[in-house]
Amino acid sequence: MGTTARVGGFGLFILFGAMIACPARAANEIQPGAWQDTEISSVNGKAEPQKVSTDCVKPEDAKDPVKMIQASFKDQAQQCKKLNVKENGNVILFEMQCGDPKQGSIDMTMTYTVHSPQHTSSTTTSTMTIMGQKTVSTLTTESKWLAAACVK
Repeated sequence: MGTTARVGGFGLFILFGAMIACPARAANEIQPGAWQDTEISSVNGKAEPQKVSTDCVKPEDAKDPVKMIQASFKDQAQQCKKLNVKENGNVILFEMQCGDPKQGSIDMTMTYTVHSPQHTSSTTTSTMTIMGQKTVSTLTTESKWLAAACVK
């Protein structure tokens, strides 16, 4: 898996993503290599099965998680009217609003925490509206570094 899984299972939201513009910082650097993600999610209050996956973080992505988040959403930037990213110590806060509620939109917030270079977590809440129907999803991801080498 790629960078998308590393930032809290954004695969669920990538179609509605956005690029965030923010200066690079190395304060929240993580280890490059193989990572394991454990995801717990719910949709409209109903728990989904837990998922465990692995992915590979490239050295350039490991140096700056904010840039890693940006890369996950770069193709959809023009569809969003609100994009905020803030760093507060080891916590990265991300908010976005994209689309039109009458046709299709997403409001999303994420808190991404770098506990150490070998442990991160994130909590993402999204509300998607498609043709007037709302779907509220939550996703909590615990991620731990496994090894410097990625197995393909």
